[in-house]
Amino acid sequence: MSIEYFISRVGRYLSIFAFILVLLFTYRGLPDSVGVHFGVDGRGDGFMPKNQVFYLFGSIMFGLNILIVLLVSMVNKLPVTAFNWIPNKIWLKDHKQLIGVIINWINFLPTIINVFLLLILRALLALNDERTFNTDYTYLLVLGIVFLLIWLFYIPIRLLFTSPKIEEEY
Repeated sequence: MSIEYFISRVGRYLSIFAFILVLLFTYRGLPDSVGVHFGVDGRGDGFMPKNQVFYLFGSIMFGLNILIVLLVSMVNKLPVTAFNWIPNKIWLKDHKQLIGVIINWINFLPTIINVFLLLILRALLALNDERTFNTDYTYLLVLGIVFLLIWLFYIPIRLLFTSPKIEEEY
């Protein structure tokens, strides 16, 4: 088992667990009418019932994770010829390692999105708390974009600049 495999799986399951915990605690802390759109002055001007917020975030996380499981099962069925576009042809010699790297990369995506949704929930809770005076959470968008760019460029860098460990036969 590689460290990449371990981190992708454990990170994914921990992010799901943390998201569920934060979702439940956020639901408990939100008012009945949740401000989901805020004006220039920082006051809410668009509201939703907290049940709808709960179901919206829960269904996004659940649906995303189900789609990733389906995508991983599809990638497992791809033939070696589907990866002829890879410039580093050494990866084509060991189809199993190549598939493993791609599946680990795919499993990092729901981890990133679960953590991003978790941060949005925390910001939503803080924005709906009258005791909180911080209304600037624009850094969350930048943070989400940075995480997605790191995820996006990880696979080309990994496949171009590294090679699989080829087992030599004796």
